[in-house]
Amino acid sequence: MRFASFAGVAALGCFCVVASSAACGSSNGTNGDTGGGSGTDASTSQNDAGDDPGFDSGRNGDSGTVPFNGPTPIKHVVVFVKENHTFDNYFGSFPGAEGTTKCKTSMGVIDCPHAADPVVHDMCHEHECALTAWNGGKMDSWDSIPPEKGGDYLLPYGQYHEEDIPNYWAYAKAFTLGDHFFSGMLGPSFPGHFFTIAAQAGWAIGNPNLQFTNPYWGCDQSSSTRAPVLDQDICAEQDIFPCFKIPAVPDVLPKGVNWKFYGTVVPVVGTEPWSMFDAVDSVGAMTPDGKSRLHPAEWAHIVDDTTFEKDIANKTLPEVSWVANQWLQSEHPNPGNICTTFADCSVCRGENWTVNKINALMQSEYWKDTAIIITMDDWGGWYDHVPPPRQYGCDPTKPYGLGFRLPLIIISPYAKPHYIFKEVADQASIPRFIERVMGSTQTLHDLDPGAQDAFSNDLMNAFDFTQKPLPPLVLPIRTKTAAGDDCKQ
Repeated sequence: MRFASFAGVAALGCFCVVASSAACGSSNGTNGDTGGGSGTDASTSQNDAGDDPGFDSGRNGDSGTVPFNGPTPIKHVVVFVKENHTFDNYFGSFPGAEGTTKCKTSMGVIDCPHAADPVVHDMCHEHECALTAWNGGKMDSWDSIPPEKGGDYLLPYGQYHEEDIPNYWAYAKAFTLGDHFFSGMLGPSFPGHFFTIAAQAGWAIGNPNLQFTNPYWGCDQSSSTRAPVLDQDICAEQDIFPCFKIPAVPDVLPKGVNWKFYGTVVPVVGTEPWSMFDAVDSVGAMTPDGKSRLHPAEWAHIVDDTTFEKDIANKTLPEVSWVANQWLQSEHPNPGNICTTFADCSVCRGENWTVNKINALMQSEYWKDTAIIITMDDWGGWYDHVPPPRQYGCDPTKPYGLGFRLPLIIISPYAKPHYIFKEVADQASIPRFIERVMGSTQTLHDLDPGAQDAFSNDLMNAFDFTQKPLPPLVLPIRTKTAAGDDCKQ
């Protein structure tokens, strides 16, 4: 079955349920009105949710502010996509944000425990597990998901504190933290990463199966590889080859706007950088013999993550960049059970990796006109107390999305300082933001109705383009975790 059969499906699937005043879609590219007045000064306000694990923030997503439509001073956008954490897991106790320190379980409310670093067990974060946790919007069944071997039913409720991720908190305090930013769908990494580059995932609900000789997801995998997608016409799961004929952000960038994806090379099994563009046919497709890329000029945009600092130093940073780590600094809890020593997969080490790259950018000429976005690919199995405000897909009892909240940190000279961005946004907001600031004349939704950028908040109200530009915030690289253990760079 060819993926193209999904191309005609409307972006919002067969139904749309809205749990807030934000609309399912709007012509100005935002999720209802953009709501800039709903922000909060993080330096003065308190944790909104208090001890109420059922506090619903959907009401904050719409305040009627006129959308920003003018040109901006932003010339570069850098998107960092890390791995597998919810908003509550990283910022549940952040002052002024809608977090909570109480967690709903199927047996009642508990104090959210302190998360370990590292986490030695992964957690189920597949589509079916997300549906179990969501539980019709009750958000109370994370402990109903069978834990990984050796794991604990209460592990998903863990939270990190400021001392565990002090640099992420420092960014959030100095610049803008979004506390209503949702995953595009209820599920794992493959569709989550896809949304950040294409504003959709071709209705994929899971990761492709992997083979040792073809370790990366996408067009270069062996012909027997399959990825599960939810066919909206028959509302049933179908398995297809993971090389998707859908548009991605580069397809709508104006002429002369360059882009790169900076990915990691996984040792032993990989020779090329990992990239989500590997699953986009127009970039990652292979020749019939499977020995080379069909579009080498497009694939040349995929480079090793160490090139990021080199491009800054050489003054060759493109206008649009994605930066992702698929190895030991990803912040993914013990991916594939490969973490054998403490520092190998610690959150501390992952934070250091991100800070190193941001420090390089902040100490360069690029700082003056750059917007940096830090977020996650998916929920990772961790708890979050805020129900997704909109459900879409073919089955109202088992929605495709939206998924759970993810951390969103926006860093820029023009990001609103000490600000909590409370508008409802989602992963498709990242492509929409890029389209807006780069002056695209089309959205991805114009090219493919499956793309949700036209229905997503454009993040513009997280910025004040009239303010005095903020100075850079160069942060120290940590050598120890909060517990005093070594934190390798």
